[in-house]
Formats: sequence, C-alpha cells, structure tokens
Amino acid sequence: MPTNTQRLTGVLVSIGITVGGAWVASTAHSNTEDKTLTSFADGLNITVENVRNDSGNVVVMVFADRDAFKAYDVTKAAGYIEIPSKQGSVSARFPDLNSGPYAVAAFHDEDQNQDLNMDGEQPTEGYATSGAVDAYDVSTFKKASLSNPNTAITMYYAD
Repeated sequence: MPTNTQRLTGVLVSIGITVGGAWVASTAHSNTEDKTLTSFADGLNITVENVRNDSGNVVVMVFADRDAFKAYDVTKAAGYIEIPSKQGSVSARFPDLNSGPYAVAAFHDEDQNQDLNMDGEQPTEGYATSGAVDAYDVSTFKKASLSNPNTAITMYYAD
C-alpha cells in the first residue's frame, strides 16, 4: 500500500507533467462510467481558499472525465482558467459547465511557469483538489465530484 508521501508525489508529478504545456482544453466529455449527472443551471463557481500570497496565478482545471481527472490531463479538461493570485482566496467562474459531474484540481503557479514546482518529492507551490480533506488526501473522481455549483476548495502548501 502506498504511503501518503508516495500518493502525494504521484498526484503532484502528474499535475506538473500535464500542466507544463497547459492550454485551454477541449470541452468534449468522454468516459461516462461511474457518473451521476448533476445539473448546474448557472454553471460552476469555484473558490480557491488559503492562497498564501499575491504572486503569479492560480490555475483551476475542471474535469468531467474520471480518467482525465486521475491523470490530471489538462488536454481533456472541461474547463481551464488562470486567475491572478490574491492572498486569501480567488474565484473562478465556469458559466458553460452546467451538466456534470465535475471534479476540480488547482495549483498556485507563483512563478507563472505553468508548472507545479517541486523540490525533490515536495511541492514548493500550492495544490488543491475538490473532495480533499487534507494535503495528503488523493480524491477519486467520485469523491471529488461536485454536488454544489458554488464550491470552495483549499490550497495546501508543503513548506
């Protein structure tokens, strides 16, 4: 069974690899397995809390596909946005995402290199996923799926 450090490392490496060449992703939905449709009439509003400073951007990715979420495959994200960082919290609005399920992943790109920076196995920038209860919690798509169109997720920092 993997340790929390190993799980966290896997998540963070996946985010770093896929976000390195980030661009606005396709809105195509695939993999309908394990999905319960959720309707969000006015789209999604995601608040990312616990942002530590005003440096760089907060990158928010919304996934409608279990496999894309598991791999943090930004090319298959249903929504992608970079928001100027603000200490405390930032909000992302996705008005066109109204028929989920959706799961969210985010990171604090303090140096604006479109990559989650690492020092060995430890991230040096913040990261977040919907459904996570702490920095070492690796949410499944089902656990991370949003039930509320106005959702807050917490940014975690390893240092």
